[in-house]
Amino acid sequence: MDITTHPEPHRAAVSLGRSPAIRPAAHRALAARDLLLSDYPLWEAWRGQARASKTEAVARLDELLGELEQAVTAWGGRVLRARDAAQARQLILNVAREHGVETVVKSKSMTTEEIGLNPALAAAGLQVMETDLGEFIVQLAGHPPAHLTAPALHLNRHQIADLFAAHLGRRSPAEPEALARQATAYLKPHFFKAQMGITGVNFATPEGALVLLENESNLRFTATLPKVHLALMGLEKVIPRLADVEPMLRLLPASATGQRLTALVHFIQGLKVQPQGNQIFYLVILDNGRRRLAADPELAEALYCLRCGACLNVCPIFQVGAAHLYGRVYPGAIGILLAPCLAPVGDICDLCTQCGACQEICPVGIRLADNIRRLRRGSRRFRQLRGLTAAAGMVLSHPRGYRRLEPAARGLAWLAARQGWGLPGLSALSPESFHRRLRGLGRATLMGGEDQGRSLPPPCQAPRRPAPDGGDAGQLAGKEDLDHDSPYSRLAKRLREAGSSLTEVKGPADLARRLAAAPAPLWLEDHPWLRQVAGELKKLGVKHGIAQAEWAPEAGTAVTVGLGAIPETGSVLVDSGAGPGAVLAFRAGKQIVLLPRQSSRLSLAQALEYVRRRGPGLVSWLTGPSRTADIEKVLVLGAQGPLNLEIFLYQEEA
Repeated sequence: MDITTHPEPHRAAVSLGRSPAIRPAAHRALAARDLLLSDYPLWEAWRGQARASKTEAVARLDELLGELEQAVTAWGGRVLRARDAAQARQLILNVAREHGVETVVKSKSMTTEEIGLNPALAAAGLQVMETDLGEFIVQLAGHPPAHLTAPALHLNRHQIADLFAAHLGRRSPAEPEALARQATAYLKPHFFKAQMGITGVNFATPEGALVLLENESNLRFTATLPKVHLALMGLEKVIPRLADVEPMLRLLPASATGQRLTALVHFIQGLKVQPQGNQIFYLVILDNGRRRLAADPELAEALYCLRCGACLNVCPIFQVGAAHLYGRVYPGAIGILLAPCLAPVGDICDLCTQCGACQEICPVGIRLADNIRRLRRGSRRFRQLRGLTAAAGMVLSHPRGYRRLEPAARGLAWLAARQGWGLPGLSALSPESFHRRLRGLGRATLMGGEDQGRSLPPPCQAPRRPAPDGGDAGQLAGKEDLDHDSPYSRLAKRLREAGSSLTEVKGPADLARRLAAAPAPLWLEDHPWLRQVAGELKKLGVKHGIAQAEWAPEAGTAVTVGLGAIPETGSVLVDSGAGPGAVLAFRAGKQIVLLPRQSSRLSLAQALEYVRRRGPGLVSWLTGPSRTADIEKVLVLGAQGPLNLEIFLYQEEA
């Protein structure tokens, strides 16, 4: 059954508006962030580095975009520029028609939401499938995303179970894991049938590197399996150099989901290999009002946004009705700043309490509250109300004048209530003024007495992280509480945190014995190390296959060779664009990655330099098994990739 056979979304169990699921989910995201930040003594330094990089990028937009276009073109991609949403839609439709595309899979991209891409593709007769779990859920519901990083935040597990039963033809238990598994089983065949995959871009560099972050592994499928990969990015995604990604890789996952790093980070620097040859690649760079925003000296910093969603999670107004309350693709404080410039332009600056929590929590220090206040001063909305409050402020600033006007004001309130002029609340005024009560009771009595022990409710603010013991702003980036451990102990600890494990293995015979107990069918990457292991497996009578001509076979266990590891985050580097071995894990229940011991101690900076020097292709960083928390922010491992990820430190000779 294809969801495109349901032109009318199933709305019986879901509705937009206030949802009790939003506030608890937002609070869970904030708690995860707060817990992680307690271990990050250099958070403020990283914020400063990221802000400086973004400031430089906005100042050099034309130069950096020109270099990016030249670099991507040089490695075989094609770059298209779109001045607005309509042109972007047309360019993408032209690509689809040029390559005879009928079916499209998409990973989560707010920029595609911004340009209204899905309805345009459907109107042209293309079948479009959202593959991110949250986006898939809201596509079934016929809803716009409720959040930048958690599109189905407004729906609870029972509503989602009803949606799946109505659209997928089978009812699963209303539990996040069961529902995630049902969605995965439905989505997986679509990746292999689709002729074009569409993704977003998190960062792009003038060296021609595109950086994409995800958790579920659906982006890896979308960007690798179809014959055409099209990436859409707003022009603000360009940064001055690949090294500048380092602080952002610390800030973005922590702020968005409370992770040290997302489960997968992909670096595209060349065409990806497929059975029929190199994949076709397009990069579409969108303006749609961003240059207008960049020209404003105050509002230009809205282009620094990493789209982490932290300002949404902490916002008391967002927690009432999620993104649907704002009526725009980009909600919350950042949406308020983008609204006057990103088409369709609008004014939603009244949807703010001015609590300032968004400004405090923003990972790149965007002055959200200050700029919203600036927008309000020039807003055409509520001019009469602003005039009334300004006049009231002038009166209240002169106590004697206020006391003289008070009897007349009380008379008007009484008359309005009696005549039913729609101001019934004014009839509830206190029988006497504060001034007279103060004179009657005495200042000491009023300010003390029975009210002495009462406390005002705390203001809305971003959760504060505990100050780390002995934290020193002069410490080196990445310094943690594991300084006295060996790098391998640090790597093992971080792997465990991410849901993975580390094992030392010596020689092909030892590895073969361990693989003999792995779930079948067993598939090995075609690599010199593993060809030796294949001989040992044959001696043991263990059935196995070596990925050569076979493309993404079904595997119980897939064994590949990694490039290195990052102890700080518990990440392993793998080549994801070099033939059949690169996609072995796509359909495996368990993935084992062999690591050369000498390259398992990389810092983030060293890993980025390694990626830069490696050149053309696709390199991915894996941090634990794939995962999702799109249903009530409940973590489910093995979202659309292997459920188990094991890392073996491999010594070639026993």
